Parts: sequence; C-alpha cells; structure tokens
Amino acid sequence: MRVLVANKFWYRRGGLERVMFDEIAWLESAGHEVAHFSTAHPANMDSPWAAFFVPHLELGPGDTLPPVDRLRAATRMFANRQAAQRFERLLDQFRPDVVHVHGIHRQISPSILATARRHGVPVVQTLHDYHHICPADVLLYRGCEVCEPRRCGRLWYGPAVVGRCVRGSLVASTLSAAETSFQRLRGVYEHSVARFISPSKFLADRMREGGWSVPIDVVRNAVPSDPVAAGARGGFCLIGRLSPEKGVGVALDAARKTGAPVTVAGEGPLESHLRGAYPEVEFVGRLDSTEVADLVRRSVAVIVPSLCLENAPMSVLEAMGAGTPVIASAIGGIPEQVTDGVDGLLVPPGEVASLAEAISRVMGDSALGARLGAAARNTVAGRFNPERHLEGILESYRAAGARP
Repeated sequence: MRVLVANKFWYRRGGLERVMFDEIAWLESAGHEVAHFSTAHPANMDSPWAAFFVPHLELGPGDTLPPVDRLRAATRMFANRQAAQRFERLLDQFRPDVVHVHGIHRQISPSILATARRHGVPVVQTLHDYHHICPADVLLYRGCEVCEPRRCGRLWYGPAVVGRCVRGSLVASTLSAAETSFQRLRGVYEHSVARFISPSKFLADRMREGGWSVPIDVVRNAVPSDPVAAGARGGFCLIGRLSPEKGVGVALDAARKTGAPVTVAGEGPLESHLRGAYPEVEFVGRLDSTEVADLVRRSVAVIVPSLCLENAPMSVLEAMGAGTPVIASAIGGIPEQVTDGVDGLLVPPGEVASLAEAISRVMGDSALGARLGAAARNTVAGRFNPERHLEGILESYRAAGARP
C-alpha cells in the first residue's frame, strides 16, 4: 500500500512524533511505501520528500517573526493555499492509496484535506490530543482546571477566550478559538476525513460528545517489549514536562512523606520552583531516549501523577514494556492502559495521601513490584504491541476505502 503521511513537524518533538515515526517504520518493514509531507523546520529529520515541504512559520512564546510573517502565520491557521498546492503536486507524483494525517492544524491547516478529497484519495487522521473540541488542545480551562464537562460548545468556543486557555494569552486564545470555530462551521474535516483513529476510548467518547460523527477507530498506541534485562532497581522516577497539570508537586509531596528517593527527568516552567522546594530530589533535566530507558530500567516504579485528562501517554507504555510498574493517576485514558493491582497501581488524581500509600506499598514489598512489573511487560506484549497496532491502522485504511 502507498501511504502519504502528513504532520506539521518532521522531528521528534513529542509523543505524537514518536507514534508517527514508529508507525512509518512498521509500515515500511511490512512492505508498504510511505511518502512524507510537513513544514521545513530547521530540526527536521532527513526526508526524500522535503522538496514538497512548506515553509515553517510558528506563532508562540519567543517567536522572532517579522510582522508580515506573523500575519501570514495567523492566516495559514485558517487556510494554507501554499500547502494545498505543494500537497497536490506530491499527490500527483506519489499517487497514494491513502493519506494519513496526524497534527496539521495551525502550521499546515486542513486545506490539504480538501485537496485529497478532490483527488479521490481517502483520508484517515490520528487524534493525538483534544484539538478538535478544545482550542487549547488539552481540555484545561484557564490552563489549570480540568474542563469536564466541557465549557465550550460544538461550534462556539468563546469560553476559551474568556478563560484565556491558550498560554494565558487573550490574543492567542482568541485566534485559536476563532480557528476552531471556523473549521467546525466550514466542515472541512467532516467532508474530507473518512475515519479518525484514537489511541483511547476516552478521547473517542469526548469527540462524540463534542458532536463529531466521523467514524472513530480505537487503535492503541504501541511499544516493543524491552529486550534488555533489568538489573538492580532503586528509587522512583518521574519523566515529563514540569508544569502544573502534570502533578509533579503532588508526587514529590507524596515521596517526601514516605522518604522514597525520586529522580525527576524533564524541563518546564516549574523547574526552578521545584528544585528549590524539594532539595532532596534529584533533578536531571531533559534526557534523550536512551537515557530515559536506562532510568526506567533502574527504577522501582515510574510515577505518573497527572492532574489533566491524559489521552494515552507513551511514558506509561514505555515503563510497562520495560517491566517497570507504573503508579499513575486514574484519569483520562490511563485506566485503559493500567489495570489497578494487576500490572500497576492507580490512585485518585491530586491525592497526596493515596499516592504516598501506593509508593509505600511498592517500596516495602519487592515481590509486589516484581509481580506488577512482569504483568506490565505481559500486558504490553499482548495488548500494546507493534503488530497489533499496525493491523489496526491498516484496518482503518481499508475501512476508509484505501485500495492498493
């Protein structure tokens, strides 16, 4: 099958790109041919299709774009004519059986979807966040309150402006809310996307509650089981962005109550505060994938104390695949990954006492940790493996009308 994959970034920026690049590798290993479409970001990985990429213009904190480019970037959120033209040339040259898009909003825009429809090529989109129902992508009102039930409606996203939900900025929130309303009113996704792929039932349910009628296939994210045998384990770890919605302070308070040693890997706006407030904690900053894997293998457990509606965090699956148990908040899609008491422990989000109790259980019972870790590895091998994931996306392609 010939698959054209589109995403606004072509480098490993986060979990979305991790999933996308893994999928491409698995598709190509199975004999499928994959072409690429993206923006020409300086950090991009090499691509034989880079000549078709559109210039990268990103609005955000610290951008140095001149006024004319800032206006152009804002306009492209609604429709990107240049992207549509280059995408059409790529369609003509590659002649795909299916177009698989990931994150295209803002930098590329859904203009490319209408182009694919005109060419009669079916489109599938993977949902990695809540963008289609939330201008801030994360379902956090004012950037800190879980937005459930959602304050925004199906077509009107004024509450996101009132709450300044995008980076606390009135301008950014207004622009994002206008773009989301515009695309919903325009119906370009509904008219062009044959099927959505969601990595969690939780996200699929939120989409349906938000008024979306496009069929949604739940295809779980996947990781290979870690073949490296774990050595001696000691201490706990947290890995990710150091921001309020991730609940890092809750975890560190719980660890302090138990005396558990903790290593924190990651960066974010709370880093300076956390370093000062928790001098007993080891902060190691941002680690590369190899260093993260080593830290996970050496840890008694990985703590995922999120306060936000996580979709299907890769950090949970990566720990489980390494045979390291996860102690996580029972929020969003995490309970679809971890079964409490079987292959990990789940606690109510934000409850320091409950999290401290779970940490103490694992810290004081090595047999429990070993049992949970072995079961976690088996869960990944059985439910979240690459073969099952690849089969799921190929089924979505065929259901969308792809005919190799």
